[in-house]
Amino acid sequence: MDSSALNDTGAVRYNKTVEKKLLPKDEVVFIKSLSRPESESRLLALWKAGWSLSVLGDSLDPRRPKTTIHFWVKRASPVVQHRPIPTPPPRSLTTSVPTKSAPRVRSVSPGVPPAMKDTLKNLATLAKRYRARTLANSPMAQANRDLTAMATALRAMGVPTAAIAEAAGVSYRAMARRLSK
Repeated sequence: MDSSALNDTGAVRYNKTVEKKLLPKDEVVFIKSLSRPESESRLLALWKAGWSLSVLGDSLDPRRPKTTIHFWVKRASPVVQHRPIPTPPPRSLTTSVPTKSAPRVRSVSPGVPPAMKDTLKNLATLAKRYRARTLANSPMAQANRDLTAMATALRAMGVPTAAIAEAAGVSYRAMARRLSK
């Protein structure tokens, strides 16, 4: 793996094509030259044009948190802008329609293998009758142990708890409790 795929914390960055977008330098200089109320109005106009609060805050010198930018935008009065507003970058990684510069990121979790679904369902049906006083070698106790082992193995593979619960025919809460043991 090349070092360009690592971010500053050493974690793998999955999308190397998307870079942090900032306002054009001349726009930042222009905002800096304005008075506070005028700059807040300009930020409001940029935000309404599609620039995100975090990009606006990261572009300023010194950087400002997006909460500060949000506060300024909320209290700003709308003013007619005589200078053209720069075109904002593509929305973000959560765009509904992927673009080349901002592809949609979606976590892909593995599901329960189809061959295991019937087994999980049968084990869950037997395990529902398991109680603490049940004999250790009874079919219900064995099904209970097997269901826990299979669910734990699936969870270790990255299968969501909700998918395991649905495949077994039990509630999410019941499966989450089983996996928390």
